[in-house]
Amino acid sequence: MSNDKIRVGMVGAGFVSHIHFNAFQENSSLVEVVGVCAQHPERAKEFAQKYEIPKVFETYQEMVVSPQIDIIDICVPTSTHEEVILAACEYRKDVICEKPLTGYFGEDQVDQQEIGFSVSRRHMVKKVKEKTRKMAEAIQTSGIKFMYAENFVYAPAVSKAKRLIQEAGAPIIELRAEESHSGSHAAYSRWWKTAGGGSLLRMGSHPIGIVLHLKHFEGKIRHGEPIKVQSVMAEAAHLTKMREVQEEKEHFIFTDWGDVEDWSTVIIAFQDGSRATIFSNDVSLGGVKNLVEIYTSQGVIYANITPNNAMMAYAPSPHTWGDEYIAEKIETKAGWTFPFPDEDWIRGYPQEMRDFAQAILEDREPVSDFSLARETTEVIYAAYLSAEEGIRIKVEDLP
Repeated sequence: MSNDKIRVGMVGAGFVSHIHFNAFQENSSLVEVVGVCAQHPERAKEFAQKYEIPKVFETYQEMVVSPQIDIIDICVPTSTHEEVILAACEYRKDVICEKPLTGYFGEDQVDQQEIGFSVSRRHMVKKVKEKTRKMAEAIQTSGIKFMYAENFVYAPAVSKAKRLIQEAGAPIIELRAEESHSGSHAAYSRWWKTAGGGSLLRMGSHPIGIVLHLKHFEGKIRHGEPIKVQSVMAEAAHLTKMREVQEEKEHFIFTDWGDVEDWSTVIIAFQDGSRATIFSNDVSLGGVKNLVEIYTSQGVIYANITPNNAMMAYAPSPHTWGDEYIAEKIETKAGWTFPFPDEDWIRGYPQEMRDFAQAILEDREPVSDFSLARETTEVIYAAYLSAEEGIRIKVEDLP
């Protein structure tokens, strides 16, 4: 560390990298971004110029060996997470990794076209568990800190909900959580070989991650150990491939999905008998929905991360508010909208980076750690298996 600040090297210069950089800036007394690299060097240079980052690395391999870097912040597509994590472990660099942790990308297939239709989910589960085990061993051997960038864990509404849960002392009997919107703009998200799955993996990792975290939290305060998943049931579908949808003259939702699902629902059974229902899809108009409902035996909590009515605005014309940002993925600025006074704060990004920095400085585990990343990924692939085979999947029986 230099001048008592943790030095960050960012791998990636896309959408989420900007969010991470702004979150680091909110904690500039603790951390500083000193380097960046990206698959396309010109994007890394543009990113560095925009944010006045002093060093552009050619590759992440060059970054992980640099004595100028303390943390590797992984903001690249999921298909490259594992290789960057293992490289960071080799050179004992702490890691921040965006969600989800990893996935199956058809690496062992001769023909990688449309693997979402051709490869069994049971095979995918086996390969994903091999990956998570390999990463777990590398992290333990190297002694690095692994920080899982699940911002739902740090959203102020969730933090408040946890305090209410602790004060009530009542068991959580049911959870409902959702992330949905009208579809990703990212080209990589269309195909299993680059995304590792569809809406269930790409978006479901948020609501699944938060319900697992809340049951872990409850278990620790009630029994001293986390409450884990017992079994999973799921459905997945390609709703935008319906003929009636494809024949529409104008689409407001994305309809050009390849071999990945655009809709999923998961029911999770926990060891204590409680349940959680997860919704994640790319067929929902009206902006991004990040919602968590918590039902205890003594009370109910709604954590409406997005949208929420902290601020409301009305305009008869979509042009009234000009270029001012309202909210992510809304189709129009006309009518009633829910502008964000500070979207990153409401979603928990600055709080997330503060916890990560303090975990390193205080030599403790972060609130969102590798165990959450691993369990989230394995539950998601258990859900894929359940959806394919039409049966309840016990996690202890996974290959």
